[in-house]
Amino acid sequence: TVLAFLIMGSEGAIEHWSKLYLQNIVQISSEKISGFGFVAFSITMTLGRFFGDAISKRFGSVSIIIAGCIISIIGFISVLMASLGSSIIGFALVGLGFSVIIPELFRLAGKTKGVSSAKAISFVAGFGYLGFLLSPPFLGFLSEIKNLTLSFTALFAITVLALCIALF
Repeated sequence: TVLAFLIMGSEGAIEHWSKLYLQNIVQISSEKISGFGFVAFSITMTLGRFFGDAISKRFGSVSIIIAGCIISIIGFISVLMASLGSSIIGFALVGLGFSVIIPELFRLAGKTKGVSSAKAISFVAGFGYLGFLLSPPFLGFLSEIKNLTLSFTALFAITVLALCIALF
């Protein structure tokens, strides 16, 4: 449930803040180009969700969650380089990494012993959506303290925390 909160919170933050990050931090003035970060994130998120089951069957849920966190961490490092190319590639990597984590958390929740699948999945989904809703305003608060670089550094740290949780 904590992983779902962290990862879906980060997904929500990227949905709300990626365009502003490209405009304010990367200094992209074009409205059309500044949306490419979210487009790249969405495309790789879609592809990862589409092909994730086949990859999961081969490597297992925990390995996929760990790999997804690592790919996302590399993506956030690329985003934080604050150039147009690296940021768009970074958003794409974050989308690819995150794409496989939530479905795997649902799969693991459905297999929890002693709890019905429906209850376990709804609990994970509920915490995930709570993160999705709470994260964007929290990151807005952080950006008011300093700027969006602080917010995206927080997302990087959250993803590192998610990796640590997945490893242990």
